[in-house]
Amino acid sequence: AAAAATTAAGPASSMFGWLARGIRKIAVAGFNLLCTFIFGPNGPRGLGGPASGAAFSRALTTTYGPNLQLPRFFEGSFAQALQAAQRDLKLLVVFLHSEHARDARSFCSTVICNDVVRTMLDENFLLWGGDIARMETHYVSQMIHARQYPCLCVLLPASVDEVRVIGAVQGEVQVDATISLLAACFEEMETHRAEMVARSAQQVEDRHLREQQDQEYQEALEMDRKRAEQQAAQERAEREAREAAEAEKRKEEEQLARIEAERVALEEERRQQAARLGAEGEDATARVALRLPAGQRAQRKFRPTATLADVYAWAGCVGHLPENEGRSLEIPRRFMLKTSFPTRDLVEMESTIQDLQLAGTNLVLAEIEEDED
Repeated sequence: AAAAATTAAGPASSMFGWLARGIRKIAVAGFNLLCTFIFGPNGPRGLGGPASGAAFSRALTTTYGPNLQLPRFFEGSFAQALQAAQRDLKLLVVFLHSEHARDARSFCSTVICNDVVRTMLDENFLLWGGDIARMETHYVSQMIHARQYPCLCVLLPASVDEVRVIGAVQGEVQVDATISLLAACFEEMETHRAEMVARSAQQVEDRHLREQQDQEYQEALEMDRKRAEQQAAQERAEREAREAAEAEKRKEEEQLARIEAERVALEEERRQQAARLGAEGEDATARVALRLPAGQRAQRKFRPTATLADVYAWAGCVGHLPENEGRSLEIPRRFMLKTSFPTRDLVEMESTIQDLQLAGTNLVLAEIEEDED
């Protein structure tokens, strides 16, 4: 009879566990939706949002003093902390805080900031914390059946659907009790880690099974997809050919328009430069002659202290000067000035005509060939 009762209890217990996990998932979704509806996607502002460990630390130091040396809190939601602990094969320590609790100040000032406690948490565990005034933290408090605050609870994230409480201290918590709890849990970590690895291996196996089923389903659709792809490829090739021809035509038109716009802009710039150049002054005693690529010539007198840059500016706008009106002087878009004999490129823009000994010389304006695109 006892054996029969045990056999009957097995499926019932399994069914009850399945129902419990389902109800818990629905509750989590409900709380998350309600929190999002009330506070928005970033949660309430009081402690910097439900996924901000740094904001929680700032709130504690603001309330209990800036000298608190707190351990590192996980930056993320409780669900993300569970996933991180499971991935890193670590135990998850949850700190549930209530500023209205009688022992809150003592715990924050002496226990959680204790050097040994802080070192153990930072090096061996993953720590998540929150204020129970928050919807997410309130749900965590109900999930782990916290009865008093502050509450420091050690959780084993055995799987995505199963979180096991393996130790907790609540209420009037002492440093020794906290250290003993963390030390005991850490000593048993190898056993817990083996269980977590086994659960993870089972999840990998389940995932591989699902992937195999998905692969078989994809193979069943492969022939239809190939036919559809062939037809689509043919239509795409025809469309791309039309688009390529249209794009090439547009490119040519845009290039011609760009060249024309650049030419007009350059002419306007040179016309303005000619207007700014002004007439030769009385102190302009250095004559410089210029031979253009088409064989035309022009000349101007400069002050001996004028720079080579001034000569280049004159050469660029020489065709728009009043004295050259009607001569149709063609100046290339890009050019370089050179001495005629001996041939020397003139590039020292800050040097003066006197320094370069250009007075009375005949310069050559040479076009610089532009690379085609």
